[in-house]
Amino acid sequence: MAFVRKHGFKLAVLALCLSFGLYLWFAKWSAEGETLPVIQAAPSFALTDIDGNEVSLESTNGKARIVYFYFANCPDVCPPTTFLLSQVQELLKKDGTLGKEAEIISITFDPERDTPEAIRAFAERNFADLSGGWLFLRGDDEEQSLQLAKSFGVGVIKDEATGNYGHSNIITLVDKQGQIRKYINGSEESLTAEQIAEELKKLM
Repeated sequence: MAFVRKHGFKLAVLALCLSFGLYLWFAKWSAEGETLPVIQAAPSFALTDIDGNEVSLESTNGKARIVYFYFANCPDVCPPTTFLLSQVQELLKKDGTLGKEAEIISITFDPERDTPEAIRAFAERNFADLSGGWLFLRGDDEEQSLQLAKSFGVGVIKDEATGNYGHSNIITLVDKQGQIRKYINGSEESLTAEQIAEELKKLM
């Protein structure tokens, strides 16, 4: 009992990662052909970008989207995954689709600490180009932000002792009509920017 109390958060994160890892494994091997199946409608949201402009799911319809949930104080997966997405960004810029047919959306589930200044610094550290085509969004309420992440299929648990979050590292692909079409495990060692870009292009 004492062991469970002492390591409860770590065990919860482990269970979360294992369950979603199994889901991703089955999803990967069940998907066939070039057409990505519709998984579900993407949850609606209305958030603000780092310049204070409101952005909603509906306002970004018409573009194929990468949606990624993160927090700027993340000590492990968020920085390298954001860097990976910066490489995807470069590929989309190269073929002229970024901002026109495709968009990257990063959403924090830690709005209290992730101020616009903190987000901008995080983006620049990880080579995200903020000049167009990549939106970094935040809400005003932590609980609503966590619920939005969970609605997108991202498992997340807050560690009250540290203020940090244990979460599944999921990259979500959303089509032009606002439907989730694919979950990608951002921590898969063999994953490349080219693979993500190719999957996104199926939705353009």
